[in-house]
Amino acid sequence: MLMISALLRWFDRELLSALAGAGAIDALLAGGQLEASPQRPGAYRLRGELQAAALVRLRAEHPHEELTWHRHFFDHFLSQIGEIGPGQSGAAAEQEALYHLGQLFLLIAARQEWHTLEELVAAARAAGPRHAPTSDWLDFYAGFAAIRTQRYAPGTAALQALIDKPDLPQDLRLQALNSLGQAAYFQSDYDRALGHYTQVLDLARALGDLAYQGYALGNLSNVYEGLGRYEQALGLHLQILPIFRAQRDEYREAKALYHLGYYAMQLGRWQAARGYLGDAIALYERLDAPSSLAYPLWGVGLLQHMLGDEPASEAAYLRARAIAAAQQHGQPELALDIHFQLGFLYQTQGRCAEALEAYAQAAELAARLRDQYSAAFISYRIGNVHAQLGQLGAAQRAYQAAIEGVEALRGAAEREEIKLGLLGNAQQVYEAMVLLCLELGQAEQAFDYVERARSRAFLDQLSKKRAAGPPERADADAAADLRAALDQPVATLAELQAELPADALLIEYFTTGVLPRGESLINQLPAANARLRAHLAHPPRVLIFAVTRDRLELHQPAIDPATLRPQLGDPVPVRRLLRDSLLVRLYDQLIAPAASLLAGRRTLYLIPHGPLHYVPFMALRSAGSGHLLDPAGPAIALAPSATILLRSCLGRRARPAAAGMYALGYNAAGDAALRYAEAEARYVARLAGGQAWVGPAPKIARLIEAGPRARYLHIAGHAVYDPRDALGSALRLGADEALSAREIIARLDLGAELVTLSACLSGMTEVVPGDELLGLQRAFLYAGAPAVVCALWEAADLVALLVMERFYTGLWAGAPPAAALRDAQAAVRGMTGRGLADTIARWRADQPELFASIGEPPDIPPALLGERIYADPIHWAPFMLIGRAGS
Repeated sequence: MLMISALLRWFDRELLSALAGAGAIDALLAGGQLEASPQRPGAYRLRGELQAAALVRLRAEHPHEELTWHRHFFDHFLSQIGEIGPGQSGAAAEQEALYHLGQLFLLIAARQEWHTLEELVAAARAAGPRHAPTSDWLDFYAGFAAIRTQRYAPGTAALQALIDKPDLPQDLRLQALNSLGQAAYFQSDYDRALGHYTQVLDLARALGDLAYQGYALGNLSNVYEGLGRYEQALGLHLQILPIFRAQRDEYREAKALYHLGYYAMQLGRWQAARGYLGDAIALYERLDAPSSLAYPLWGVGLLQHMLGDEPASEAAYLRARAIAAAQQHGQPELALDIHFQLGFLYQTQGRCAEALEAYAQAAELAARLRDQYSAAFISYRIGNVHAQLGQLGAAQRAYQAAIEGVEALRGAAEREEIKLGLLGNAQQVYEAMVLLCLELGQAEQAFDYVERARSRAFLDQLSKKRAAGPPERADADAAADLRAALDQPVATLAELQAELPADALLIEYFTTGVLPRGESLINQLPAANARLRAHLAHPPRVLIFAVTRDRLELHQPAIDPATLRPQLGDPVPVRRLLRDSLLVRLYDQLIAPAASLLAGRRTLYLIPHGPLHYVPFMALRSAGSGHLLDPAGPAIALAPSATILLRSCLGRRARPAAAGMYALGYNAAGDAALRYAEAEARYVARLAGGQAWVGPAPKIARLIEAGPRARYLHIAGHAVYDPRDALGSALRLGADEALSAREIIARLDLGAELVTLSACLSGMTEVVPGDELLGLQRAFLYAGAPAVVCALWEAADLVALLVMERFYTGLWAGAPPAAALRDAQAAVRGMTGRGLADTIARWRADQPELFASIGEPPDIPPALLGERIYADPIHWAPFMLIGRAGS
């Protein structure tokens, strides 16, 4: 009786007698277990501490009866609505029926019995509720059930109509927003899902709703799971588990345990995964929740496959599939995953016919669920099976379908982190297609897929920014030309060759089989499970596509790109590659294969991929013919992709009307203070007839305002690279002011032809999945600069000044930017101690302001007067040009 009473918000003698029999309330009153109800005069409720204890006992001893009793109470109050009429008693009955429907909704959602929810909503509507809040809640439950049964259009419309009501109660708004997020998530619209879930979390915190904070964190975790960010997903669920344990919500506790097991498995933490999944199975079995039990069983199937116990894996999958496919449980999303993973198990065992059958069943479910994301990867795995069978044409068609599916999703997402995640999961799809094209002798098609595999997210962002067309940009024709260029698909080899200058060579790299460092499923696979590993990653290799206007050469050097991966958390990963013997080896592997095409070229464009972005290309040298960067050789420029180079940097563009030159410099203070940054900015501004903004004063607001008028922008000072948040990397512009890459992307618009970042680490980027580059160089390209000069590692203060003086002298004399930078670096590389002394003497005579601003000149020992004091590439090689090489 205590447990029954604990489920009611209030009751009187008549109600409790009708529900539990005559005399029930007298026993409770005699025991002093009741108190007056504040909601209804003359009614009672169980005392607070007794109610909490009774609910805990009910859920522990009779968990399935909670739903049964709430259904009984719901039916009772529903029957009272029509009999009593529209007065106060009728309103109370309607409120209580709605309350118990809400409790039923939570229990049904945990058990995922959506058809039961629809039956309850239909019964409530049939009772003829008379109050607007009841109708709103019924609309919500109906919309929610529609979404969970894959009727997304009517479900989304119903929920959006609720959200649009300005007077909607906040608790209902909370749930409607959450359900809209789920609708977006189920349809792979991860961007919209993140937006809704973030709103839910903010609103739940504002309302102090702990349960919905847990739901929102769980849903955000699901999105990060879809993007392959398992560490973030795991961290969120470690916050969720204590929330639901504190609330004694064992259904959601079990769900959180399942997710923790899955994320731990994806990180290769096998023992933790086994523990979490085992706990989830035990709890679901005790709760008698077979629909939900299928999830951790599926997880056990995957875990056993990873650990090499294939019979146990198949048994767990088949048990989970039997539950998910049962009519009374209705779990098509889970059934899809089970068929997919079962197909993969059969594929790794060489049971190709069974694998194709399982994949076909998964594809049918994906089509019914409109799950584009799963459909794309099902096509990829079907292609794998055809390739195993030697059916290469069928494999290529399947890979093509997978790529088209991935790219359709990528174009639909607005937030860049969503695109990057999708691309990261899809990298193996592009790798498979590129390798298959090469196997079929289709080098040109392979190049096209290499381009499609990289930097598309950035191109999409550039297109959207240019389409907006900032009102400050003076040259509308130039903006229109660029907008039209960017609003085109990824560049093909034929397009690139048509635009590539006759005296230019472009080398585009593509890496395969590069695995992330640190914890991951594939890194932690047992050594004995080599068969599975072969199906999860392609062999590590580097492909070199050397392109001239009339020729394409393909080379495959014997280098493992994984050896070039940066160590976790290393803020300057390039510096470990600066050993002389390693620079020679990298030249032999990455440049020498295409060396025959270098003769007579004025420009060399390099497009790295994956770990090759950390290669110090400007420092490479051959054992016999000297440095790659040489005054007699080509000028060198790097680019994120051939498409970006062609559309934003290389193609025909109208000359911008911007004419200003702004040089910003800040020495900073303390132990990290520079000596020459401010002097450099003044000198560059004076040389170019521009403005110098130096010292500790704030500069960001002025730069944002002047950006569209800047034809040249020079920034000298400190740059800070953050390997944990590359878009948080920043330039120190003043005493209390740092301009981050994130802020540049959000606020800065440039009319500049050239941006020069004479700052340490300004060229460092994080290479994230999809070969997207996050950092300052990318931010300035996004802001509108077709060319950015930056530094890959720390450059000595005086060396930076020497390089920049020669760079700008050559630039103003008419040299193209890449050639001017090449000549400046080569000159400093060859500078002797006497040459430095002569330069300082020249500054004293010709540039007294520059000489005065640098303070005490450096002391040059006599023994160094004849020595090349900056010959080591650590001094002169950090600088590089990204983007357009010429003027």
